[in-house]
Amino acid sequence: MTRRRGRFLVLEGLDGAGTTTQAARLQAWLAARGRRVHLTAEPSRGPVGTSIRHVLSGRLRGAGGGAFDPGALALLFAADRLDHWESEIRPRIEEGVDVVSDRYVLSSLAYQAVATGDAAWVAAINGKAPSPDLTVFLRVRPAVALRRRYAATAEREIFEVPEFQRRVHRAYGRALARLVEAGERIAVLSGEKPVDRVAAEVADAVGSVPR
Repeated sequence: MTRRRGRFLVLEGLDGAGTTTQAARLQAWLAARGRRVHLTAEPSRGPVGTSIRHVLSGRLRGAGGGAFDPGALALLFAADRLDHWESEIRPRIEEGVDVVSDRYVLSSLAYQAVATGDAAWVAAINGKAPSPDLTVFLRVRPAVALRRRYAATAEREIFEVPEFQRRVHRAYGRALARLVEAGERIAVLSGEKPVDRVAAEVADAVGSVPR
């Protein structure tokens, strides 16, 4: 008997949109319904992902102690994504496990596209990353997202700057339109509603994905 494939489900949005909270809520919701489910995130916990986290926090600098090159960082994200897929995501999906990821390709199509100024190149270097079965985008105004981040932690990552976040917000809109045009399954939800309401809407969107 052929094993039924698991689903690959992704939560996306600005820093502070609630992707981490809603990914965990979705994992619990699926598990409560008897699904085997694995929760993960990008950057991954693998070797490349760990380096990315150090860059984002400012602990890892570029050559000579300067700022890390945006193009080099975009390549690291693309490399981490392929490693993440092959080592963690694909094997579980093939075992029939649903995989929920806090961020995936769409993040690079927004953040790295803005940082490098070359959206087409960022899309190209991520071209081998398989598409999710569903991407849920939590739409939150940049000012609201940053206010949440600042309230949650005193630690700041290099992209948590108001003007940059506004540009990323616009880039997300452009990238989402392209993915919808390409036929990818996308659900755009308001991330500014109460947490329980957002979780219910995420669950409704996931419930429509074939199993």
